[in-house]
This record gives sequence, C-alpha cells and structure tokens, in this order.
Amino acid sequence: MGAKESLASLGAHLRQLLTADPRAEDELRAGRAEFLEEVERRNAAANLRRASVIRRRRWWPVLLSASITVGAAAVWLWMRPLTFQIGGARQAQLGDVIEASKGGVLPLSFSDGSTLVLHHGGRIRVLSLEAGAARVLVEDGVVDATIAHPRGRKTRWDFELGPYRVTVNGTKFRMAFHASELGLRVSTEEGRVTVAGGCLEAATMVSEGQSLEPACRREVPRPDDTADDEEEVLAPAADARPAASPMRVERWRELLAAGRLLEGLRAAERANFEQVCRVATAKELLALADAGRFFGPSRRAVTALGALRKRFSGSPDAVTAAFMLGRIAFDEGHAYAQAAHWFERYLLEEPRGPLMGDAFGRLMEARLRSGDSPGARTSAEQYLHRFPEGPYASEARGILSR
Repeated sequence: MGAKESLASLGAHLRQLLTADPRAEDELRAGRAEFLEEVERRNAAANLRRASVIRRRRWWPVLLSASITVGAAAVWLWMRPLTFQIGGARQAQLGDVIEASKGGVLPLSFSDGSTLVLHHGGRIRVLSLEAGAARVLVEDGVVDATIAHPRGRKTRWDFELGPYRVTVNGTKFRMAFHASELGLRVSTEEGRVTVAGGCLEAATMVSEGQSLEPACRREVPRPDDTADDEEEVLAPAADARPAASPMRVERWRELLAAGRLLEGLRAAERANFEQVCRVATAKELLALADAGRFFGPSRRAVTALGALRKRFSGSPDAVTAAFMLGRIAFDEGHAYAQAAHWFERYLLEEPRGPLMGDAFGRLMEARLRSGDSPGARTSAEQYLHRFPEGPYASEARGILSR
C-alpha cells in the first residue's frame, strides 16, 4: 500500500470512531499519536532523500575533477615515450653502441616491459623510441627479443639487420645476424614476425615455432686473402670524374661487410666518398646510406641513395632507396612535400613491395604535414581499405574525422 493510501485509511478510521462514540477519547488519542508518528516518519524520510541529493551535488564537481585528473594521468602514461636501461641500472642513450662481452650476455629493459638480450659479442643500437614504437639496429650477433603488448595499445617495433628488416607482430623470438656474410636466421617462439628486404622477393611471415634463414649469404674475402692496406686505383665509370685520390678499396668494403658501418663510412670518406659511390655494389650503397643516416651527415646517405637510384635503376634495391630517401626527407629534413614524392615513387615502382604498408602510412602523414589535406584524406582512405587494423589506422581515422 502506498503512502497516500495508508494515511487516507488512518483518517477514515478516526472519523468512524468519532461518529460511533464521541467519548472514545483514549482510542482517539492513540490514533492521533499513530497518525502524527506516521507523518513524522515520512517527513524524515523525505528530508533524508533531499540531503542525499544535496550531498551528491556538492561532491559532483570534486568527483568530476578527480576523474579528469585520473584520465589525464592515464593519457600521459599512454603517450609517454619508451625508456630503457642496460643491465640492472645504467640508463642508456639513443644511438649508443651496446655490445655484450665475449662469452657473456647483456640484457636491456624497456619501460613497457619489453626486453632484449644480447649474446657473446652481439652489438646493437637503439635508434628511436616513441610511445609504443621502437627502432633498433642490430649490427651483429644474436639477440633474444621479448616484446610487450600492453592491452588496448598497438605497438610497432622494427629491427634493421643489414639489408633486412624485421617487424614485430608477436612477442618472443630470436634473431641471429652475421654481418660478415649478411647471414640471417629468425626463430619465433611466440606470436609472429615479418621479415623483408635482402634477397627475399616479398615480405615473409614467421609464425610461432617456425624459423627463416634466407639462402643468400655472401662470401667475403678474408683479410689474409689480400694484401693488407693495399692501395688500388679503380678505373672510373663512364660517367665518373677522375678520382681525387687513390682508394683503399678493400678496407671500406671489408668494414661494411663486417657490419662496422661507422668505420666503413669514415674509410669511404677518406677514399673519396663520391668515387666510392660510383664503384660500390647496390648492397654496399645501402650500407653506406645506413651509415650516413645513423652516424651522419645525412647528406652522405642522400648521395649513396642517389647513386643507387641512378646506377641500379629498376632494381629492388633502387626501389628501396626511394623509400629511404622519403624517410630522410621526413625525419631529418622535415621536407614533407619531398618526402611524399619519394613515398609515392616507391608505391608506383613497387605497389606490392614489402614496405608498402609503411609507405602508405608515411605518405598519408607527409601529405597532411605538407598542407595537402585532400591528398592526406585520399591516402587515409586507401590505407584503411588495405590495412584496417594496421599501425597507422588510428592516424588515418583521425584524418578522416576532421
């Protein structure tokens, strides 16, 4: 029975008593007391509800402010770039050479929970770190990688090993790269990774329990097969100018083949860098370009890649050079229109190449930053059509939502 019905029933009962017996004072007093008690109880309940509403209204701004603070903190943690340590405590810097001692192992710990472990003599450099993304150069040796994937966040880790690139889609795998032979072996324990470049005709997925070892190792003459520091003057190419100085050919070639990119770059500079680019193989030009990108100046990389595009036009390596020129223009020169040109060239020359997804994503970003909003929208639509769950999907949706 509701409140109104209850009170009405009580009032009717009182009237009935008064009509039947005007002297029924005792029962009347009892009924009146019951009536007043009921009214007081219901008024108290109503007051309690009003006080509760007032308290909720009073705390609402505080709760809203707290939720905003917590949300902002969560976004900050989400977007915070990765950091890493070498061993147990030593803070590391981007670009530093990190090398494990002979016969030992050296762990690297990243702030997202990922780890890399270098084995006896392994040598790497961490080139860049962003929120959920990293780029690592493996110069030589064996590296065990365990990549964390925080819930709800897309991660993108890229490993560069000579002419090869390993993109992480899984969590736990091993890479063994022998720079002297350009030999690579990738074994996946959990998840999957994608290997591209080198002598692979297309990007290859390596799933859990599988291994990949491209059969394209290159034999490099041992130092004792040639005279140490022998100076040779090579005949210039048809379009080349006479060399400014004799070149120590074997030295820079041996250093590049051994994965010692910085030393190989310096040796090539001493031997006349432009002339080296006229006689180097396509793979050596890619190595010189990597050395120029990682250790500077970047114009060395541009020179090597330009020579590769000219001398080996139409080759897979020349197509890769277009992509690398786009990356240099985007990352280092902030020349976004020029970067868009090179990414577009790559996609025109190799529409199904191993770097197609990255080229589409970078082309979209380059067009947006250069002020080409219609072109950026077109690229975003194309990207989502081909890669609806790709690493640039959120950026593409953001562009289309504007």
